[in-house]
Amino acid sequence: MPQSDKQHSLPSHKPGSIEHTSLACTDPASRQKALQTAFDYRGDVTLDLHGGKKIIGFIFRYDEKPDEVHLFVLHGKDSVSQIIKASTVTSIHFTGEDTAFGKSWDNWTTKAENERLKEAERLARESVARGEL
Repeated sequence: MPQSDKQHSLPSHKPGSIEHTSLACTDPASRQKALQTAFDYRGDVTLDLHGGKKIIGFIFRYDEKPDEVHLFVLHGKDSVSQIIKASTVTSIHFTGEDTAFGKSWDNWTTKAENERLKEAERLARESVARGEL
């Protein structure tokens, strides 16, 4: 799925966030879209698998072919890498906080520019106070 195709029409407590929502994987197409969405998500997810098993982790890689989902799963105080077959996923729950939500590049550049302008104003005031300007 192209990176530019990241529009989600899911209900959420944070406008624009998919935190605390779920996606059913009822067929290969919905599973592929749900797993790509989970890969794009910047938080932990809970995967429901065939047979009732659940896995909680952070998806760091999704390969439609060869049908693999790579996760970091908490194991004690560490995270361990685990690979599961994508075709075994029946639903995905966005259970972890989206740690990057609201922290877009545009927000960062605006904040950095404002800080730069404040610093320039401060330096100009100091220069005037010293009689340099």
